[in-house]
Amino acid sequence: MRKLFLAAILGFTIISCSNNANSNNTAADANAKFDRYKENFIESLWKLYPGWASGVGYHKYDSLLVIPDEAMRNSELAFSKANLDSLAQFKQDELNDNNKTDYILIENQLRGIQWSVTDLKSYEWNPSEYNVCGSFAEMLNNNYDSLEVRLHNFNLRMGSIPAYYEAAKKNIKNPTAEHTQLAIEQNSGGTSVFTTDLQDALAKSKLSDAEKKR
Repeated sequence: MRKLFLAAILGFTIISCSNNANSNNTAADANAKFDRYKENFIESLWKLYPGWASGVGYHKYDSLLVIPDEAMRNSELAFSKANLDSLAQFKQDELNDNNKTDYILIENQLRGIQWSVTDLKSYEWNPSEYNVCGSFAEMLNNNYDSLEVRLHNFNLRMGSIPAYYEAAKKNIKNPTAEHTQLAIEQNSGGTSVFTTDLQDALAKSKLSDAEKKR
């Protein structure tokens, strides 16, 4: 009887350890997959919002200026829906605490994007949203790369400015007086980036005269 009892306990212990191992393996797999998902998500996020990326020190997409038109808003909504669908594939109870937190942060960010586009619609009433000066000033003033590389990206991004403000004009429908005045002040105050600051940077650079005229 004692041997049978011990055999039964041993059998139970082996089964329990096996289940725990399987559970641990499942959790490890889930967290590894989620970590890979996060890497892809962040890269896609920075590609969608290159200005935001530049602001936090990621400069891979510095040459891009997002045109704030309907196509961009559709891209934002598609991005949000696709990633919310991806998140739904993960079970939160299989994730470690860090990944649970990241899951919620990502979900909130995605739902925030949707709400901003479909409900808040500040692109229709807040003209102060449309100001490229700050991001261009950062490219000149922050030494994250050589001045020549920064000026090259500056030039490429600058080519999209006309389309940027054309889209802004089409978006604005019911601007508030306060935000309109703020937009005027901010854009007027930032013009020195493209006159004084840019000329000073060109003078300091090692670009040829031909390159400076482009």
